[in-house]
Amino acid sequence: MLVFYTIQSNALCFVFFSILAVKTLIDIKTKGIRGSTHIFPHLKGAVTMTISMTFIVYHFILVPLYISNDVSYKILNWQNILVHYFVPIMTVLDWLLFDKKQNFRWFDPMLWIFVPISYFIFIIIRAKIGGIIDIVQSKYPYFFVDVDILGWINVLKYAGVFILGFLVLGYVIYLVDKIKFKFTLENIGCNSVVKEAN
Repeated sequence: MLVFYTIQSNALCFVFFSILAVKTLIDIKTKGIRGSTHIFPHLKGAVTMTISMTFIVYHFILVPLYISNDVSYKILNWQNILVHYFVPIMTVLDWLLFDKKQNFRWFDPMLWIFVPISYFIFIIIRAKIGGIIDIVQSKYPYFFVDVDILGWINVLKYAGVFILGFLVLGYVIYLVDKIKFKFTLENIGCNSVVKEAN
């Protein structure tokens, strides 16, 4: 199962948030309960982009095109919902609600795409030295990277489209990061409440 992008992107989230959880506990012990914990803020953008694409590709490409001979298999089972919907949505919400904004650099999205490029190189090498993946009955985890069926030209076209998609998603994250969110009582129309409190 580790050959699948979904598993690798979820594993990346697990490792990142495990380290963040440990750092949070250390910060609580040394600095108290107030404040915030940040760790590898530029990597957080890569993690957010990587797991967001898991949701996008699954929901908009794999689910609509899914065909199986196994009638007992449900594509929207609880495991798939957990790794394709819950983890991506919670990761994005964590970034939106709790991370310090205006943190990413203009070139960060170009660095983040090394994650999917590395994955593409991995599955091509794995297909050359590994065997058939039982669940898909192919050496390739996804049909759009199956060189044996599509040929190199078509696979590279798909790869180019995906890399462009990752880059666009990365810059969407970058642009959202540049928006300074200020959630105060004054900003949401509670001036009278603030004045009464004063």
